[in-house]
Amino acid sequence: MRAARVNEYGPIEDVHVEEIPAPTPGAGEVLVRITLGGVNFADVGMAVGTARRTPPPFTLGVEAAGTVEALGDGVTGLAKGDRVVYWNGMPSAFAEFTVVPAWRVVKVPAGVTDEVAVALMVQGTTAHYLATDSHAIKAGESCLIWAAAGGVGHLLAQIAVAKGARVVAVVGGEEKTRFARRMGAEVVIDRRERDVAEAVKEATNGLGCDAVYDSVGAATIETSLLSTKRRGTCVLYGGASGPVTTIDSSLMVRAGSIFFTRPGLADHLRDAEEINGRMADLFAWHLAGSLKPQIGGEYPLADTAKALAEIASGQSTGKLLIRVS
Repeated sequence: MRAARVNEYGPIEDVHVEEIPAPTPGAGEVLVRITLGGVNFADVGMAVGTARRTPPPFTLGVEAAGTVEALGDGVTGLAKGDRVVYWNGMPSAFAEFTVVPAWRVVKVPAGVTDEVAVALMVQGTTAHYLATDSHAIKAGESCLIWAAAGGVGHLLAQIAVAKGARVVAVVGGEEKTRFARRMGAEVVIDRRERDVAEAVKEATNGLGCDAVYDSVGAATIETSLLSTKRRGTCVLYGGASGPVTTIDSSLMVRAGSIFFTRPGLADHLRDAEEINGRMADLFAWHLAGSLKPQIGGEYPLADTAKALAEIASGQSTGKLLIRVS
């Protein structure tokens, strides 16, 4: 089978498609024939070696949609031909076939395309736990969303709007400004044109936002802390500009005794019940018309390196996909 491989950590352009043997499902596993893989910023880290989950050689990709090809012993509730989507903590998705623990696999309902299913898997479930667990967004609140035109950001903005919150979006550039407004943001701050902290204070009458969602990390965390409302919540959930290794706790006092949290996806997709519960909400919101994932681009498997370069550039909007079959 064809697969996008990392043979050793190095430049993104070293990722190439190769022929490797197709896997066989073991007990409790499912063999999935992949149609679409989802591109995530973490894939870049895995390729270059900054996120060393798996030693080379390995196949990239942690999420995909496809159909069940075969079942391992003991698997129930699934059948060959079922349309499914999954997230796996270990990479293997950018290939024609992959083996996944059955508990991680979610059936895709009628009316939901494979493209939407992939867009709602990693980034959708991330937006879900951010809006329901890290800080349960309530009507009338305000929330600041960094990278609001990105894969998580544009979904989080829509969820917050649907919950009755006022969204203050941070983006870079005119195109992303227009995109964020289409996603329902009431205030859009172009970080290239405005000082974000000043713009947030202006937009909130000096109070700051009830919740701040920061996926950028090292370059923005101080601004995020100081943009949080008194006794509000600052959520750091990514590190596109680099990891945050230290926090100046005095900033939390200066901002008004705020709460700070650094959640991770694995702790919010702990078992089949939690995965299916979050995806059920996301599918329902999409089918009701309140959540519309935007596809920012689609690449053939052979161009996996180009897809990684685009997401690494920070210029992409919405969800990037790898078309496998």
